Amino acid sequence: MKNTKKNFSISKIFERKPVLLISTFLHIISLVCSLIFNNSFLGDNNKFAHAPFNFFWEWITVFWCVWSSILTCFYNYTELKSTYKKDKRSKKRQEMFGLIVAVGNLISILIFTTYLPDQLSKDIPRGPFWWIYSFVWHYIAFPLSLFYFCKFIKTEEKKLYRRKIFWLLAFQPFIFLLVNLFRARTADQTYLTKKGWKKFLVTQFEWIEKGELLKFFIFFLVGVFACWLLLLLLIKIKKHYFPRTIIKQIAQKKQREREREK
Repeated sequence: MKNTKKNFSISKIFERKPVLLISTFLHIISLVCSLIFNNSFLGDNNKFAHAPFNFFWEWITVFWCVWSSILTCFYNYTELKSTYKKDKRSKKRQEMFGLIVAVGNLISILIFTTYLPDQLSKDIPRGPFWWIYSFVWHYIAFPLSLFYFCKFIKTEEKKLYRRKIFWLLAFQPFIFLLVNLFRARTADQTYLTKKGWKKFLVTQFEWIEKGELLKFFIFFLVGVFACWLLLLLLIKIKKHYFPRTIIKQIAQKKQREREREK
């Protein structure tokens, strides 16, 4: 009897609302830790002390994971309120927003995992604080958000093969590009040094300043296609492990039940 109660309480953690709350909490804590660390590792070149607005503006726009976490927190808030369910248009917009956030979360995990060896090779002081919050952020917070998407968000598989899905997937990287270009133009040049942040952490953004537009356009198109492949992977995972979240399969199941009744 005790074991049953214990198992029941543990299973409750993985219900919709607890997952959203825990996910939001972990993202907020990770964002705060990132803010603290990125100010402290600059040493004498303390951006927060000399130019607080410039420091916050850079922090919000320069890191993809920060950008993705902020969007995730906003998305979780709208999911908790559930006001979008009152009309069809809002419901569709929320579904589209969910797809963008899910792909952004997966990209955050891949970026961190891919660049971790390179980051560790650089002469940047890191301690237990960085290790703990970075791993909690990228290997618990982001995966938990993906778990919510896979388990609780209903979507249609056929949407993957519509032309507008590519425009949708291009939206977030495009906005990220624009804010980075704007930041680079408006940032205090005093702090764009080797001790601080680079002008662009995504080095391909420099191609635009150099006038290599065709080169960048090809890179951007390949990136959008890669986002589509990541979304395809997520939909396949949903289809395999959480088939009830695929709307087409729900309709087919209801149809089979009707046929059995006849």
